Formats: sequence, structure tokens, C-alpha cells
Amino acid sequence: MSNQKVELEKYFKKMLDDIDELIDVDEVLQKDWKNNNLRLQWSINGIKGIKGYQIFEDGKYFHKYGEEIEDADLTIEFADPEVTLTFLKGNLKPYSYIYYKHKFKLYAEEKVEIVEKESRSVRIQHKKLFLTAYYTKGITIHPSVLTRLPLFREIAVRIAEPENAYGSYIPINTSLGSFENQLMPEKMFEHFIKKAKNFYVQNKCGCRDYHDCKDHDSTLGCMYMGEDVKSIQLPPENGRFISQEEALEHVRKSTKNGLIPVFGRYPAETAGWATDTGRIMSMCFCCPCCCINGKMAQNATSEVQLFTRMEGLTVSVDPNICVGCGACLEVCVFVGRNLIDGKAVVDQERCVGCGRCAMVCPNGAISITIDDPKRFEEHIQNLEESVDVS
Repeated sequence: MSNQKVELEKYFKKMLDDIDELIDVDEVLQKDWKNNNLRLQWSINGIKGIKGYQIFEDGKYFHKYGEEIEDADLTIEFADPEVTLTFLKGNLKPYSYIYYKHKFKLYAEEKVEIVEKESRSVRIQHKKLFLTAYYTKGITIHPSVLTRLPLFREIAVRIAEPENAYGSYIPINTSLGSFENQLMPEKMFEHFIKKAKNFYVQNKCGCRDYHDCKDHDSTLGCMYMGEDVKSIQLPPENGRFISQEEALEHVRKSTKNGLIPVFGRYPAETAGWATDTGRIMSMCFCCPCCCINGKMAQNATSEVQLFTRMEGLTVSVDPNICVGCGACLEVCVFVGRNLIDGKAVVDQERCVGCGRCAMVCPNGAISITIDDPKRFEEHIQNLEESVDVS
């Protein structure tokens, strides 16, 4: 047996065994698997005999080295022994993913190259296939589900930098009140846009474009503002630099299209194509059908759930008006709604206050209120402490 295979076997077993101990003491692991069941089958390409499975079921964990299960939700094959060993030792660099109808693939970053293209510096990432996961039951599972596993979680947290990230959804809802004849949320957007001098907008929303969204405009892409925007290194076809007036109009078009804005500082979003020194604010415009943030909330570890509900914001359902139609459940990508005894109930722990539910409720049973208009000034202050756009 080669030295590489001996090491792979050692660390592969460790990956399976470690969770036995962690499941009783790791609060994040307990939370991530409390209501989530998954059956995983693992193997390593080119290394015969190294395989095993993991079962997460009702908060309990089972595994077996050297065995296979026929009813796995995901069948996962590590693609390259060398990269796999780096990962199992906890030293893998950031990775990216692509998912398809029947599988998803992860690619490990190998090196970054800066090249000059059309009078601009473009950042090119060289990657190597890390693993392929197959949907063996025909059910699409987002790649971020793997971040519930400790080794993947460590990488995800490194990328996301939750200690430096801060932001939330701002519901476009008249019940939040107005200020000088202008809705409070619009006033908040303008506050930051009018402070900034540099703006960049993506030509397409990657989420809606990938899913071929039929309900919302895919050309209303994410927008970024602040001094660090000048460091963005993306091909010209990906986006463009815009003026302050164009930035304001982009927000108006997006909210008019029914998209909910979320903005703040998210280092993980710009990692790889922009420098983040705390001077770049991300502003995304999300739909309920394609939003990656929702898929992350449903699948990823709670450690990288970066979006918070505004302080003082309350989302409530009037049980006397609610008829239990389920419209709010369908649009809540954050799984913040339940139907109990024929009535919609807000899951206050998961609800981020995005406002989609209030927009679609046919009977007006859902209300979004703020306990004090000063909360908006407080939220602006919190954002400014996280990111400087001037």
C-alpha cells in the first residue's frame, strides 16, 4: 500500500469518526442537523477500497467505513487524491461550485493570475476538479448542504468572514412609514448611494439567468458601491461602471420589478474579483424563485447565515384573517413560515423580514411593522460601522 493511500485512509476514517464525538458537543452541528436528514455515500477516484457512508437522521449520526448504501441522497466521489488529502487535513483553499440537473461539482482554487485585457486587469482563477456529487434520488440538493459537515464548514466560514459581514433585507412595504413623503427604505438606499462615488452593476443576475427566471427581469443584476469598486476585475461582458443617477434608477427599476433589496458588506461575495478593505457595499435584488440567498438559508450551515432581520422589525400574521392558502409559504425562500392548524405562522428564528409574504398575501393577513422610525437611523449607523462607501 502506497504512503498516499495510507494517509488517505487515515484521514478519510477521521472525517467519518470525528462527527461521532462532535454531534454531542458541537452546538452548530446539532443545530444544522436538528431538522435535516441526509444520507451520503463517499469514495475516492482511483483509490480502490476507500469508501464509506454517513447518515444524519433526526439529530442522530451513523456511519460505516468500507461500506455502501443503496439509498443515498448524494453519491460523492473525490476527484483527485492529492487535493482530497489536502482537504481531509483541513488545508484546502477556497472552492467554487457548478450544479447541474443530475449532479454538482466543486472546484478547488489552485492559483490566481492577473492578465491585461482590453486595457484592464482581469483576474483569472485556475481551478482543479475537487469532487462530483450525484443526485441519486433525482432530488436536486444545493452544494452548500456540504457546509453542514465540519471540514466544509471551516472552509465556508473562512470565505464568508462572518465577523466582517453585516447586512439585511429591506422590505418595500408602505406599513413601514414614510419620511418627507418618501418611503423609509428608499430613503435608506439613497443615503448610501449619494455618499458613494464609485458604482458597478452586473449586466445580469446570475441566479435568475442560470434558472431562466420567467417572473423577474434577469438584467437587473447586483450592484456594488464604494472605493473598493475600482479594484473589480471582471470581463467587460459581466458588468459595467455606472453613475450615481444610474445607480438610483437601478434601485427604482428593481423594486418596481418586485425584487427585494438586500445590502451590506459580504466579503464572500466579492472574493476572487475585487479587493475588500471594508469599502465595498453589495446590493442584491432577489426574487423568491431563484435567489441563492434562500438556497443557502435552506441548505448551508447556520454559521454562514449572514443576513439578519432589522432590529425592531416585526412580521406577524392575523389568524382571524388568514385562510391558510399557503401563498406566503411558497414565496418564503428562507423557510420562515409554517402552516399550523390551517393558519400561517411566522418562524421568528428563520424569518429575515424580507417582506415577500406581505406582498403576496391575497387577504392582507400579514403585516410588517417597525417599533420606532429611529430604527432606520440605527440600521444605517450599523451598516456604516461595517462598510464605508464614501
